[in-house]
Amino acid sequence: MITITLCLSESLLSIFRDMGRPLEETIVIQAASGITALEVMAGQGINPLLVPMMAVKTQDGTCRIDRDTAFKTDVELIFYGPLAGG
Repeated sequence: MITITLCLSESLLSIFRDMGRPLEETIVIQAASGITALEVMAGQGINPLLVPMMAVKTQDGTCRIDRDTAFKTDVELIFYGPLAGG
């Protein structure tokens, strides 16, 4: 088993609040080694269309990943919701 610390961006949290389903900013998950980011989303009931970007925290900052990235060790995973701007 590995520990995944899932951090949700404010834009993603806002969507869930508006849907009447507030989530915590940080969620700690125990999972089997080899779980993918997409499987983490599914396990938390997060539609992949709401997460256009994700990253993992590293010693040097963050590193962008894709949905098929599998985790074999403990990780801090960040899901970013949609952004808008000019």
